Amino acid sequence: MGRVIRACGLLTAALSAVLVAGCGSAEPATELPEVPELSPLGPVVAAAPVTAAPETDSDRLRAGLLGDANLPPGFTALPPRADAGTAAASPTNPAECVKVLSPLGAQYSGALAQASTQYAGPNFSSIDIDAASYPRDAVAGAFSAVQEILRRCAQYSGADATDIPVEYRIGGLAQPPAGDAVAAFQVRTTSEGLTLGSSVAIVQVGGTVLQVAVTAPEAVDPEVLSALTAAQVRRLTGVAGP
Repeated sequence: MGRVIRACGLLTAALSAVLVAGCGSAEPATELPEVPELSPLGPVVAAAPVTAAPETDSDRLRAGLLGDANLPPGFTALPPRADAGTAAASPTNPAECVKVLSPLGAQYSGALAQASTQYAGPNFSSIDIDAASYPRDAVAGAFSAVQEILRRCAQYSGADATDIPVEYRIGGLAQPPAGDAVAAFQVRTTSEGLTLGSSVAIVQVGGTVLQVAVTAPEAVDPEVLSALTAAQVRRLTGVAGP
């Protein structure tokens, strides 16, 4: 649940900033805008047949992920998960929902190669991308399993590192076609009256499954996610483009 942990960290940072601003102001607190309801998830998207050989080298897979030059201005690379000292994911209720937004290789076993990259941006925003390559006969199972757990975790709860309760809601998200198959969704993370929104695309490119997530305190423009997803697919497939 690395991406959810990061969302909780962003939420804590945003909450701290609001509290500091409130302490230095004699003005009454501004009412938070009403958050619209999330759209329901659509049907599970089937993976496309895989004809190409799978990627088996994690370094090559990592080189195919987007870099600083491909991102919007103001985003800075974060240390890899293995070097960042990230604590183990906090339990969720239901327990299996701890997998939501975890790296794909942790959500579905049997990956031949795995890679991820994370970026922090302005106003407590972030971009997280990870990929896992599977044997041809395992791609369909991986692609559907990641989507099916969302339907079992449409609403769940947990806590951040300081035991502050956190509520999660999952909803659907319309996105244009990308790669060989794509499914998109939203995660709304709420704690202490503050909310973070994550817009996520799960994309199949041959034998590789990608997860592209954009998180921000305000609603994420769907076009930002679709542009990043398209750029990621182009880079992974070696197609030139912005």
